[in-house]
Amino acid sequence: MSRFNEQEVGFLQEHLLGRLATTGKSAKPHVVPIRYHFDPEHEVIKIGGRSLEGRGQERLYIRHLKVNPQAALVVDDVPDPQTWQPRGILIKGTTVLHTEGGAVLGPGFGPNWIEIVPDFATAWGIDAPAL
Repeated sequence: MSRFNEQEVGFLQEHLLGRLATTGKSAKPHVVPIRYHFDPEHEVIKIGGRSLEGRGQERLYIRHLKVNPQAALVVDDVPDPQTWQPRGILIKGTTVLHTEGGAVLGPGFGPNWIEIVPDFATAWGIDAPAL
């Protein structure tokens, strides 16, 4: 049985930007915009980047995921600001940190990447046609 229906798969494939939420030892949430790739065959989210390091150290969300591998990703938009009917999908799951293979996720991306294995997903408004 598939975790995502046809509309959810389409929505995830047509978007590139989401917001990743993590928590570390302090349990204080941290949210960052990220570029992602949805792999419909394996039903996972792949996150890479030019560098998962910043200012000489690992990015905060990477440090968080090493302490607590649970994460949430929101992908959303508002196709018509006049009617203001947002649509989106929330995905929660366990992350896996990879140290090679990330270069295939985008031009100039480094070897490190994150995989989110969903255990929860809910969507809103994506069954309405985009304007």
